[in-house]
Amino acid sequence: MRLPRDISPGAAARRTLLADALIALGIALLAFVLAAGIGIVAFVALPIFLILLTWIVTEAAVRGTRRRSGRSRTTNLSSNN
Repeated sequence: MRLPRDISPGAAARRTLLADALIALGIALLAFVLAAGIGIVAFVALPIFLILLTWIVTEAAVRGTRRRSGRSRTTNLSSNN
């Protein structure tokens, strides 16, 4: 089935408007799907990031404490000799 070739300018404008509206709807749906996907990824990634960051900070603090206590022990040992 073919569209009629001799259509009025008003009908052509309405068809163009319908096509533009359908394309815009498709782009909007695609944007919503992508944004929802990014939101889900961020929702899962944020707690994991916070846990890993806490782990790294805790390890650094423990290493710093061990280094400080290790230096004081060697200082105490060398002063006793």
